[in-house]
Amino acid sequence: MSAQYDPVKQNTSFTGQDVFVPRVHPSHTTNVYQKNYKYMHSFPHTESVVCQETHQHFCAPSCPPRPRPWC
Repeated sequence: MSAQYDPVKQNTSFTGQDVFVPRVHPSHTTNVYQKNYKYMHSFPHTESVVCQETHQHFCAPSCPPRPRPWC
């Protein structure tokens, strides 16, 4: 008998890495003895980066025929 093939089981594996980078944001406060209202506005902003890689495999000059899974 010829071989029987099941459909390909697709798995996904993700590996992440935490890299901690110390960032110091010094500040200074001068206290003045008078009634002076200071409105503090902040504008936080974040960014993200996605790094992706792909690869392809080729057979040269020709590949053997691939078996087709049962429908």
